[in-house]
Amino acid sequence: MTHEVLVSIVVPIYNVETYLERCIQSILEQSYKNLQIILVDDGSTDESGHIADIWHKKDQRILVIHQANAGLSAARNSGIKQAKGDFILFVDSDDWIHPRMVQEMVQEGNDNTIVSCGMMTARDNNVEPIPWFKEKQILSSAEALDYLVDNTIFTSHVMRNLYPAHIFNDLLFPVGKLYEDIRIMHRLFQKVSAVCVIPQYFYYYYVRSNSISNVVKLNNRLEWFYALGDRLNDVKVVKHDYVGKISSQMALVISLTMVQNSFSREEMLNRESDLQEIRNFLRKKSTKKYVKQYVSKKDYVFFLLARRFGFSSNKMYQFFWRNHDRKA
Repeated sequence: MTHEVLVSIVVPIYNVETYLERCIQSILEQSYKNLQIILVDDGSTDESGHIADIWHKKDQRILVIHQANAGLSAARNSGIKQAKGDFILFVDSDDWIHPRMVQEMVQEGNDNTIVSCGMMTARDNNVEPIPWFKEKQILSSAEALDYLVDNTIFTSHVMRNLYPAHIFNDLLFPVGKLYEDIRIMHRLFQKVSAVCVIPQYFYYYYVRSNSISNVVKLNNRLEWFYALGDRLNDVKVVKHDYVGKISSQMALVISLTMVQNSFSREEMLNRESDLQEIRNFLRKKSTKKYVKQYVSKKDYVFFLLARRFGFSSNKMYQFFWRNHDRKA
């Protein structure tokens, strides 16, 4: 791929005034210069929108969109609709990227290939690599989907990938849903013939203590469960093994939620119909079979505890560990 193609970088923004400039600067410092930078202010109530406007005045490659708050998916979709590039890259506004990320990835890209790089988990005091491929590989779409469903080395982070722009002509992020990456990543892989993985760790994923993935709320965990369910419905006809693997992931997500957390009566009453559906799912013989087949022995115990005691299993868990600590 030549260095003449335009790359559109979409940055959804919501109340990130503390981190936004770091993100924008990392994009402007790219060695690859032919960029369209789309900053989508999704109804921020802090200074984020103003910061975006200031940077727009500094660099003509920057386009700023201000819209009423509609969520991450809607913000990404707004950016996609304004993208003029041959390729699209997503960068979350509290993250940052390596100066050579775009250049190295564009060199490997084409109209039918998604390019993926490694990610670093960044916290305030340290940066650690997320397990990734040791060398460059060209995976078929089917091979990449296998890795994605396994959820061991290929996670559902849309930000680590450079996408041919045309694959978004008839595919957008699901608005009004959490865990949107889980709901769309497999579809994106199915839109291309190959996925090129490069070993470099170019994306820095900043973990905030108040992010959705770190705040344990019942609604959040149910959304995670249902996002995996959406993936299962989409790919179950592709390969029979996917049913067992994803079903076990669904069971483990909700089992750990039940065992390790307690929720208010109000939270549970608000989602009572969903909770009954989940109880039925956990009690199915097939679910038990899949969990036993695909998860560790320790996690299987958590599943059995949740299957037997439901949302009361947290009390059993706490009782066990109190007695364990006393014996220790």
